[in-house]
Amino acid sequence: MNFLIRISFLAVLFLFLQSCEYFNTTTISPKQIKERSSWNDKDQPPSFPECDGLESQEQMDCFKNIVSQTISDILYQFNFTSTSQLDEEVILKLEVDTEGYFSLLEVEDEMDVLGQIETLYSTIEEAVSALPQALPAIKTNVGVKVKISFKLPVRIIASPQS
Repeated sequence: MNFLIRISFLAVLFLFLQSCEYFNTTTISPKQIKERSSWNDKDQPPSFPECDGLESQEQMDCFKNIVSQTISDILYQFNFTSTSQLDEEVILKLEVDTEGYFSLLEVEDEMDVLGQIETLYSTIEEAVSALPQALPAIKTNVGVKVKISFKLPVRIIASPQS
């Protein structure tokens, strides 16, 4: 009986020592997280089917050109009027989500163009919502689709009210 207790004790001790491996944790430093999550040239930027097959930077330029041209075409359909002659630039901060849909995050407007043209902000929102769905950006080292935001300068021209 004493022999059975010793064997049982050794078996439990052996299992206990073996299970310590499951309690080990791996600590990942903030520096490692930042390195892995920062954008690199191997990552896939957002795109449109028309831009497929291009190199990374060319693909991003193609993407931005399509976005810029689409928004500009919509804005130029409107004949904006203001209290004075305007030829100013606003910066649109846009986001492409993990499904490829665009949203307007903010409009950087140093010259208060939005205050001088009352319908401008809603028109910009309409132009952004009219953008076609994009192919989302992909973080290649983890293989997941990611949100990405970028800035797009837009020139606004308005005539004085008559």
